[in-house]
Amino acid sequence: MVVNNNASAVFLILNTFAKKKEVVVSRGELVEIGGSFRIPEVMKQSGANLHEVGATNKTKLSDYTEAINAKTAMLMKVHQSNFAIEGFSEDVPYEAIASLAKESSLIDYYDLGSGYLPKLPYNLGNREHSLEQILACEPSLISFSGDKLFGSVQAGIVAGRKELIAKLKKNQLLRMLRVDKITLSILEESIKAYLKEEWDALPTLWMLFQSVEELEKRALHVREKIGEKYCEVIHSDTYMGGGTLPNRKFPTIALHVKGKATVLEKKFRKNHIIGRIENDRFLLDFRSILPEVEEKLVTIIKTIMEEK
Repeated sequence: MVVNNNASAVFLILNTFAKKKEVVVSRGELVEIGGSFRIPEVMKQSGANLHEVGATNKTKLSDYTEAINAKTAMLMKVHQSNFAIEGFSEDVPYEAIASLAKESSLIDYYDLGSGYLPKLPYNLGNREHSLEQILACEPSLISFSGDKLFGSVQAGIVAGRKELIAKLKKNQLLRMLRVDKITLSILEESIKAYLKEEWDALPTLWMLFQSVEELEKRALHVREKIGEKYCEVIHSDTYMGGGTLPNRKFPTIALHVKGKATVLEKKFRKNHIIGRIENDRFLLDFRSILPEVEEKLVTIIKTIMEEK
């Protein structure tokens, strides 16, 4: 089932299955994402009652077990998405929560925030379940964004048990949250690309899967056209961003444009190019640059450097 974004999916699921009932969530997962979207506030607006368990840094399965009562409708896990709790910390794996929910005749729901299908490079998936792995657990319900790691259009995708999806479709709020035909058609094309393993058709995944060697080859080509006097190619690290893979860095190649970093940043922004400042150097990350814009990039860099 598809709605207009994952926030809508969360709201609709809570409103359908937990109105005036309790939803058990770890305190370490009461997240806020972009646009001040907060799990406690969304839960309140949906009519569901939040039952917090555990501590900010540690939640155990026993916390969920002890929280279950006659008013409990759902055990919910929320992906932290844009932050990570490090150090003396512990959370409960989704598989354990789903198993407890089934034993207790409750709905288990995993708000993934973002979801991915192919195996992620650079060991980025070693702490992240793929959609395939989660669906193998036969969840009651999961939801995730159609954009972000999935790499398609903005949408909220809900998957799970057929009878629960059917109930969601009967909620009168769905008419306000549904997507249009354009969104569905773009999403369909993305899914076709997945089925055919045509990663080039999914720019987000294409960027993510680029090898460091290929990035370096492209960056050296651009440097050759601009000249070593104005730039140099360096090895760096980058992040996925967009509310996914928090604090998980992986290798990239960047073009260091020489000059005062803060001044260059403003000049490039005026030309609609976003770079970053790292160790007082202005960098253009080649993992976020598509090959078809490289010639235009060369022209802009030359123009900016000649303004000095």
